[in-house]
Amino acid sequence: ISGAVNTLMRRFDDAHENLDNAVIDDNDEGLFWRAVLRAYEGDMAGAAPDLRRMGGVIRPYPKPLKIPLGTLVAEAAMEIGDIRQSISFLETMRANDPNPAQASELDFIEGRLLELSGDFDGAVARWEAVQEGPHRPSRARATIARTELLLRLGEIDPFEAIQELETLRFAWRGDELEFNLLRRLGELYLGIADYRNGLRTLRQAATHFRDYDEAADVTQQMTDAFSGLYLNNDADRLQPITAIALYEEFKELTPPGEKGDEMIRKLADRLVDVDLLDRASGLLQAQVEFRLEGIEKARVGTRLALVHILALEYDQAINALDQSEIEEMPEDLIVQRRHLRARALIGLEQTEEALVLLNDDKSHDAELLRTEIYWSDKNWAQAAKSLKRLVKETNAKPKQPVDQQQGEYLLNLAIAMTLSGNEQGIARMRIDYGAAMDETTYRDAFRLIASTQNLGLIDYSSISGKVADVENFQTFMAAYQERLKERKLSAIN
Repeated sequence: ISGAVNTLMRRFDDAHENLDNAVIDDNDEGLFWRAVLRAYEGDMAGAAPDLRRMGGVIRPYPKPLKIPLGTLVAEAAMEIGDIRQSISFLETMRANDPNPAQASELDFIEGRLLELSGDFDGAVARWEAVQEGPHRPSRARATIARTELLLRLGEIDPFEAIQELETLRFAWRGDELEFNLLRRLGELYLGIADYRNGLRTLRQAATHFRDYDEAADVTQQMTDAFSGLYLNNDADRLQPITAIALYEEFKELTPPGEKGDEMIRKLADRLVDVDLLDRASGLLQAQVEFRLEGIEKARVGTRLALVHILALEYDQAINALDQSEIEEMPEDLIVQRRHLRARALIGLEQTEEALVLLNDDKSHDAELLRTEIYWSDKNWAQAAKSLKRLVKETNAKPKQPVDQQQGEYLLNLAIAMTLSGNEQGIARMRIDYGAAMDETTYRDAFRLIASTQNLGLIDYSSISGKVADVENFQTFMAAYQERLKERKLSAIN
C-alpha cells in the first residue's frame, strides 16, 4: 500500500524503497504497481508489457483510482499494439462515468487509436475536442499529436508546426512533456535552417532536464548540428555576420581535435572572403593561444599575421609571428613568415629592418617587397634594378609579344628609369619593347613615359597625375590577394 500511495503522490524515491523488494516479485499487484511507477517516471515502453498483462488487478479498485489506472493500462496496451485490449479498457472506463478531465484523457487515447487505424480525420477531430477540454495535460498532448499528424500528412508545413508547438512553450512546464516538446521544436527549427532558435531550444532541453537519460542525446544532437553547419558548408548559406555570431554563441559545442580546427579554418576562410578581418583574426588568435601546438600553431599563426596585415594591423602581425614561432619548420613556411614579417615592418615604416631581413632572399616575393620599399621611398634607381629582375623572371623577350604581367612590370620599369634619369635605359626599352607594348592596354602610358621628348622633363607628381597605372604594379600584398581569390586563406600555407 505504501508503494502505491508514494507512486500516486509522485514520491518516486520512497516508492522505489517500497516496491523494489524481492518479497513482491511473485505478487501480481506488486508487479503492477512497479509498472505504474515506471510509467509515471516516463518509461511507458518498459512499463507497458506488465501493465497490459496485469491490468485486471484494478477491477475491485474504487472509481477515483480505477479510472486513472485503467486509462494508463489502455494507453500501455496501445503502445505495444494490443488495440483490442486498449479499446476494451477505454469502454470500461467510460462506463464508470468519468469526470470531464478523465473523459479528456480517454478521448486523447481514442484519438491515438483512430490514428493507428488510419482514420486521420477522426483522430484530428478527437484531439481538437480535447484541446477545448478542461484537462491541461491532455490538451498539451493533443496539440502535439494533432500537429505531428498534420505535418506528417503534409497538411501543414514545418513553419506552421512550429507556430502550433510554440503555444505550449510556456503553457506546460517542468516534466517529460516539456523536455520532448523542446527537443522536437529544436529539431523543427534546425529543419528550416533556423539554426539559432534550433540550438537555443535544444540547449534549453539539455540544461533544464540534465538529469534525464536522453539529455545526453540532445547534447549530441546539438554538437552534430553545430559542427555539420560549418563542416558541411551549410553556414555558407548564412550571412557571414550571422555565421560568426552563431559560432560565438555556441562555440562550447566546437568538437575537440582536428574536426574542431577544420571548423574554425572554414569559418575564418569565409570571414576573410568578405573582409570581416577582425572576426577572422579573433578566431585564429584563439586557435594559436588555446588549441594548437607545433607546426599547426606556426601555420595558423602565419595566417593570423596575414589577416592582420590585410587589416593594416602591423604590430599585431608581428606579435602573431612571434607568438607562433617554433624551432623547426619547413623551409617554405620559414620563407613565407619572413616575407610577412618584412611586409609588417614596411607597414611600420621600418624599411631598413625589412631590407636587412630580405638581404639574402632571391625569391620573387622578396623582390616584390624590395620593389615596393624602393618605390615608396622614391629610390628610383634601386626600384629599377628590382623591376629589371622581376621582368627577367617573367621571361619577357625583346621584340616579342608581352602578356599582362610582363606589361605591368615593363611600364613600371620605364617609370623608374625615367624618374632616375636613365636615358640610355629608357631608349633601350623603346627599341626592345615599344612595338610589343603598343599591343597592350599600357600603350598610351608607355608612350607617354618612354617618349624621347619627355626625357629629363617628367617628375613623379606629373606622372601620377597622367598615368593611372603608376602604382598598379603587382605589389607583394596584391599578389597575396590574388592567391586568396583563387584559394582560401587556409590553403595559403
